Amino acid sequence: MIIGTAGHVDHGKTELIKALTGFDTDRLKEEKERGISIDIGFAPFHLPGGRLAGVVDVPGHEKFIHNMLAGVGGIDLVLMVIDATEGVMPQTREHLDILELLQIKKGLVVITKIDLVDEEWLEMVVEEVKESFKGTFLSGVPLHLVSSVTKAGIPELKEDIARLAGSVIARDKNAPLRIPVDRAFIIAGFGTVITGTILSGMVKTGEIVEVIPPGREFRVRGIQVHGQAVEEASAGQRAAVNLAGLEKREVLRGSVVAAPGYFHPTRFLDAKLKLLFSANKPLVNMSPVHFYLGTARVVARLLLLGCGELAPGKESFVQCRLDKPLVAQRGDRFIIRSYSPMVTIGGGVILDERPPRHKRFKTGVLEKLEDLQKEDPLPFVLQKLNENQGATLMELAQLIKMGTPQLNGLLERAQKEKKVALIGDFYVTVNDREAWEAALLKQLERFHQAKPLCPGMQKAQLGGILPRKITGRTYDALLEHLKLKGLIDIKGEIIFRKDFVPRPTGEQEKKMEEMLRIFKKGDLNPPSLKDLWISLGLKKEEGESFLEYLVHKGFIVRVSEEIYLHSDPYLRCLEVLKEHFRTNRNISLAQYRDLLQSSRKYAQALLEHFDSCKYTRRLGDERVAWKLPP
Repeated sequence: MIIGTAGHVDHGKTELIKALTGFDTDRLKEEKERGISIDIGFAPFHLPGGRLAGVVDVPGHEKFIHNMLAGVGGIDLVLMVIDATEGVMPQTREHLDILELLQIKKGLVVITKIDLVDEEWLEMVVEEVKESFKGTFLSGVPLHLVSSVTKAGIPELKEDIARLAGSVIARDKNAPLRIPVDRAFIIAGFGTVITGTILSGMVKTGEIVEVIPPGREFRVRGIQVHGQAVEEASAGQRAAVNLAGLEKREVLRGSVVAAPGYFHPTRFLDAKLKLLFSANKPLVNMSPVHFYLGTARVVARLLLLGCGELAPGKESFVQCRLDKPLVAQRGDRFIIRSYSPMVTIGGGVILDERPPRHKRFKTGVLEKLEDLQKEDPLPFVLQKLNENQGATLMELAQLIKMGTPQLNGLLERAQKEKKVALIGDFYVTVNDREAWEAALLKQLERFHQAKPLCPGMQKAQLGGILPRKITGRTYDALLEHLKLKGLIDIKGEIIFRKDFVPRPTGEQEKKMEEMLRIFKKGDLNPPSLKDLWISLGLKKEEGESFLEYLVHKGFIVRVSEEIYLHSDPYLRCLEVLKEHFRTNRNISLAQYRDLLQSSRKYAQALLEHFDSCKYTRRLGDERVAWKLPP
């Protein structure tokens, strides 16, 4: 669990953490000299009961809000700190707005420096605080009065923190690893070390992780959690990770250490944005803003998708167009501050981290985003399956950045609800499967109409109408599903509609009988196809359909693309080959030519045909018997 602080500058956040943990989170020389926190600080916190939590102490000065935002994103519980001598101040309110926008769910209010005020003043401050926090997530939470100097109220505060810690929902250790980097430094003899809060997944010594940017993979040399070397660290912990080969200049605050292959930098984000009531003017379409997500900070222009301009206190779907790529995930919360002056004006939630470019006021886009803003992740899964025309379990896990146990549960539910189908090892939406099946059946119908004498389509030719990413196993499973439904039949590599039978007309039968006589007469010197069409007075396409029908019936054998033989001489040639192998182990092209008393051209074509049928196998310049038919 990660505990964070919030509150106005000089309200005693750092001293409070020191009183609670014994650690001073101010590490910079300037912080010591000025007596205020400039950057985020960290400390381990041993809670009553033995649980170890991490503490992120954030600066309160308005000039360092960007640092505050880098530290507050991964916290589970917040301590809102207020100085008893001053009460609620501007940064108290801005920090509260930020916490609300980030949807921090749990917190405590801590009034510090009570040793510096009398009881009457303290009562007035308590009332002011309660009034200020009405209607927020801190309304009605326990309010602690403490002194970091005298330690008054500190034990009770510790007990309350431990009580709340028990109700914090654990982060997903099975999801892909993701650590937004908040610091990077060099340790002599070890190299570059990054630190950050593990938002999801686990990191282990020796494994390979990806750092984005620069988008390269590195080996984990070592891990520390609160200064102690460990073999692994998991979601909800702060960790320092030593990465072999990583140069410090390659990684910045805002980079992400992640499971390889899952996360990709993006410059477009679909989101639901809320503008604060305190924003002093409406947000105009494509206004530039400072955009904060995790530890990253970029400039974004916001495309308002469903309204002309966004009034204070209102919400809208937006597409965030970033000046620099960053790593994001559906469900991430973000903050926006006005470009100038820099004031927090709103924030929201990411709905899709890799969307296509949108145009404004498109009903279809808005309906999709309405689906995505639901807490149920299934609509997001369905949209990604639809956009990618299906995926394997691992591909889908990478698309939506979810652990396979949770994803399996969602897919099982979707299958029961008849929204998703599993074809082989390929998940698709039921709509896609039905569309592909309809396309296959339609293509078969067209083929049968165009070539009524042909027994069916070649399997590979029919599969050409499907998306390229559909593998052979998936295609086979799709065909098997159609066969089980009684819609198609399959014979070897030929696919045809159920109950389809080629039926030539009387005139066609006469032409084919003549064609058979010509082939039989030609024996091992059959006519060329061009001469055949001329002698029979046929167009090429018509002649080819006759040939395909005769091949299907077994009267003609296709030896090669240009050579067809009547079945009688073909079987004689095969018998000659079998007879030879009864007394010989191999045969050459010349030997077979002489046995047939034919030309080299036909002998070679026949041997290559027998190779393709696996009757023979070529070894050098000769053939040996392999799977000769009985």
